[in-house]
Amino acid sequence: MEGQPVGPEPPPRGTRFGSPLVLSRVHWVRPKMVVEVSYVEWTPDGLLRHVVYLDEREDKLATEVQRNPPHASGR
Repeated sequence: MEGQPVGPEPPPRGTRFGSPLVLSRVHWVRPKMVVEVSYVEWTPDGLLRHVVYLDEREDKLATEVQRNPPHASGR
């Protein structure tokens, strides 16, 4: 296995976690609670990195929440 200095080859990338997504095993839920979090990054595949729970938001309904637009980097 040339090019793989440590361990076996990585699993195929059917999903972010390596195995294909099986929709029959997905459990969908309705949003009922709104929380405020901080995070380092929103990845291109829609996942948050390094999430920290800050507080529960009782002033908003789950149906009112929208994804914030990305902020321009100040670097």
